[in-house]
Amino acid sequence: MAIYSLRVQTIGRGEGRSVVAAAAYRSGSSLADNRLGMDFDFSAKREGVTHTEIAAPENAPPEFLDREVLWNAADAADRRKDSVPAREILVALPHELNDEQRRELVQEFARGSLAGRGMIADIAIHRPGGEGDDRNHHAHILVTTRNVDRSGFTSKNPEWNAREFVVEVRREWADLQNKYLERHAPDVAKVSEKSLAEQGLDREPTQHKGPDVTAMERRGERTDLGENNRDIEAQNKGDERVDRRLDTEVADAWRAKTWAQRPTDDVIKEMEVTRAAMARQCDAWQREREGVETPRPPAIRKLEADLTRKEAAAYRKAQRDEERVKVQARSNGLSIKRIVQWHTNPSGALMKSLVSWHADLDRIARARSETERALRALNERRAWTKSEPGRAHIQNLRQPGIDAAKAVKTHRRTLDRKIKRMDKRIDDADKDILRTKVVGRLGHERLRVPADLPTAAGRGGANAKRYFRFMAAEARVAYAKAPEQDVKDALKFLRGLAPGAPVPTARPASSGPTPTLSSPTGGASKAPDLPDS
Repeated sequence: MAIYSLRVQTIGRGEGRSVVAAAAYRSGSSLADNRLGMDFDFSAKREGVTHTEIAAPENAPPEFLDREVLWNAADAADRRKDSVPAREILVALPHELNDEQRRELVQEFARGSLAGRGMIADIAIHRPGGEGDDRNHHAHILVTTRNVDRSGFTSKNPEWNAREFVVEVRREWADLQNKYLERHAPDVAKVSEKSLAEQGLDREPTQHKGPDVTAMERRGERTDLGENNRDIEAQNKGDERVDRRLDTEVADAWRAKTWAQRPTDDVIKEMEVTRAAMARQCDAWQREREGVETPRPPAIRKLEADLTRKEAAAYRKAQRDEERVKVQARSNGLSIKRIVQWHTNPSGALMKSLVSWHADLDRIARARSETERALRALNERRAWTKSEPGRAHIQNLRQPGIDAAKAVKTHRRTLDRKIKRMDKRIDDADKDILRTKVVGRLGHERLRVPADLPTAAGRGGANAKRYFRFMAAEARVAYAKAPEQDVKDALKFLRGLAPGAPVPTARPASSGPTPTLSSPTGGASKAPDLPDS
């Protein structure tokens, strides 16, 4: 099946990155970076690039269709040390399409959703790597962050940095991909930009591994992220097997008439026990979620201060030493006034002080020279921290903290998805329990349930949906067939009961025809006549 993936990342100068180098790498070409005075040659990677192209709005200068001119101009338009001259949109392409169809898909997306909004989009379509998944067709699209006219780049466009832009572009990519799948591969399941939780799916999403982890995995090195994804995939497959087994067992029980009649109160109690276990699991996730603290990467200013700490300490010491020498000289009687006085009227008394004054002046000169030397060293070190090598070194120091923060945020999002799905399951369970209580109040003292129905145990109650569907199967039918006024009266009565109180029967069970249940295998099937258990 086709896989949906669209990710947006920034190409920022504050991260020690060069947008020209990024464009050269993705396009498999050689480009010169005017700001850094460096050439970036990635033409050896050209074999893995199937198509490159620049899509620009009509008002863009024609020379911006040259990749080297474009990205050097974008880089020159941003002067801040932490500027973001470009963003990258990375999309997965359907392996069910051929190369030409994938190229047309990316072109239509870049021209409509990106250049159509005023951006310049630099497209590079990559084929799967030789050692990776042979379905991993993907495209890197670098987009500009400034408005453009015939004179070149102008102001930043804040709308392109808003969350709404990403949401709209993700939806447009899903719609366009589905259009191409419908046209060229109609049997393939369609994709969605929505999360698994938003789609109502119980599968746990895996995490994006990224190029570094992927490369390590290809070399046979086991990584924590790779192990986590393998565990999630195994768990998802296990859940699917459990779900299929549950469907098969219930369908077999239906056909074999191995359903049992149980007291309605017992059915309600068992469902409430399962519902309580689900609530406990949800509460545990919530407590874990509240206890998760996101570590903050070290601030750039703090790292700059750490890297200049030795030179700053030496400069402060030199200043203190110079001031101490000056204080000592003043205590020895040295002053500008007395020196001028000696020059205008030399005397024997002042002559005796002249020798010590010369020594004090020499000490002051040496101390001042040391202070100036320490200040030069400090300024040189500070300048280095602002240079490209310095910024890259600082980014390397910050990276472990950034990675740790990302891992915690991913864990928090995972817990949020689990809690959201469990809240939905609990809400559905509450509805089934209420329906069962209503039919019990209406006189159904016994209900038919599968004799060997598996419990809803498992990862977070992932099978709860099916469990309650079959436990409340007859109750749902009876609830739907009951007169509307009787249901309203029962609901009014139940709302007046204390929590956990037994539900008294309002009247004996109907002696009318046996209700018809929906078969798990499709269609309708008459509930089997079973002896009382």
